[in-house]
Order: sequence, then C-alpha cells, then structure tokens
Amino acid sequence: MGDFNSILTTEDRPIGSQVQSAETRDFQECITDCNLTELAAVGRIFTWTNGHVFSRIDRALVNAEWILHMPIVQVLVMDPLFSDHSPLSITMEEQRDTKKRPFKFFNCLAQHPKFKNKINASWQIKERSMQGVWQNLKKVRRELQQMNQREYMGLSEKVHKLRDELIDIQSHMRIIPIPQYMIDEEKEIRTQLNKWSRIEEAIYKQKSRMQWLKLGDSNTSYFYASMKNRKSQNQITMLTKDDNTVIRDSEEITREAVRFYQNLLGQANSLMPTPKPAVLRDGPVLSRT
Repeated sequence: MGDFNSILTTEDRPIGSQVQSAETRDFQECITDCNLTELAAVGRIFTWTNGHVFSRIDRALVNAEWILHMPIVQVLVMDPLFSDHSPLSITMEEQRDTKKRPFKFFNCLAQHPKFKNKINASWQIKERSMQGVWQNLKKVRRELQQMNQREYMGLSEKVHKLRDELIDIQSHMRIIPIPQYMIDEEKEIRTQLNKWSRIEEAIYKQKSRMQWLKLGDSNTSYFYASMKNRKSQNQITMLTKDDNTVIRDSEEITREAVRFYQNLLGQANSLMPTPKPAVLRDGPVLSRT
C-alpha cells in the first residue's frame, strides 16, 4: 500500500493530459504477473495533485492469500492536509453484518436425490393463478432452505474433517499387510471427500460468478478468493456525506442512503391525479390507418 507513481486505468487521471495506453501497460502487466488485486477504495477520487494534474497513483494491492485469510476491508482515501499525496487508511476490525440474507438457490441442490420429491410435495396448489404460483414458490423455498441447512451448512468444515480422516487412515496403512477394513474405510472416505469437495467448489464457483473456468481442477481457493473480492467490491462499509464527513456505522449508512434518495426524488404526492374515464372513452384516439 502506498505511492506506485503510476496510473492503472484511464479513469485514474480525472484532470490533466489524456491518458495514453503506454502509461498504463507496464503497471497492468506487473499486477497481472504478480497475481495482485486492488482493494476497493472510497473517499477522494484522486490521491495526488500538483495543482494542475489530479491523479490516483496511491493504492492498496493484495494477493490471493490476503483475500483468503483476511477480513473484507476497504481503503479510505483521506484528505492530504499539507502533503501533495492523500494518505490511505485501512480499518482491520469492522463490525460484522448480521442481517438476515435472502435465500439463494445453489445448483448443487438440484443434484440431491430428494430434490424432485421435495418440489412435488411442496407444489400442492394446482390452480394456475399467480396467487397459487406465489404460494407454491414460498413452500418450495422453505423446503429448500431446510435442505440446505441440513445437508450443506458447515461444508468447508466437513471437507477439512474428511481430509484429516484420510490423512489419519493413510498413516496407519504404511505397513503391509493392510487390513481389509482399512482399505474399505479409506475408499469410503475418498468417495465422500471427492463428493463434498466438488460440491464446495461448485458453490464457490456460483458465488464468484466465474463462468470461464471449469469445475474439477481443484479451483476452490481461486473461486473463494474471487467470491470475497466480488463481495468486497459490492459492499458498502463507509459512506461520505454531503459535508464530506465519513460514516461507518451500518445504521447511519442506511439512514443517509434513504435521506439522499428522498431528497433526490422529492416528497410523495398525497393526491395522485387519475385520468377521467369519459376523456379516455370519448376523446381522440390513434388508429392503425
């Protein structure tokens, strides 16, 4: 994290000479070759100025290990005070968002042997009205939520436990002859580990929305890192108000967002004008001729 003395994209110089591709090529190739990712930044859109040129040349770059093991954070670009560079700030300890999340369907649920039976049992209202469809979908969602909690909650812990069991059983199979029960147990653990590892990888791939990389090549860590990076880009952990003060509390951020859009859209009209039926019936109309 610091001054890289180079811009990365054309948007990194909002005021100044037009950005040429040669100015960004080396820095982009360096980040790609080193497998680095930039942390999301909030605050000022530039980090350096000489009074004539305004550029963003200070940034925070992290690797996959950081994304995997560190909490989701954002970089705050602070005011420069007496310097020509704006300092960058990272707050490591942020309060966790404990709000209830909406149900998301994972494709692995459709591979469960009881999936079709659960759908058929939940789809009880046979009428074709939208009300009936809505009631059926609510019941299906409830059943799938329960299935997800029973079968797929704590999936990573299950995979780690199976790996430890496999290591343990194989440590007792170094001397021949190997008892048959150990061979059978190792085979069962391998089968379970392969099954749950593929399910874990499929879930992380779906969360990361990576469509170009195929399953089956042990890309779980990459999918997980992509998912966390995407989540950090979409998450609002701090907000700058109109008076340039920065707020971090989730409740304050919610109130500020509501206030901003209320001011933007205006007040609700208590009297909603409606068209007169006589005008619609007897007034001029368009025809196809």
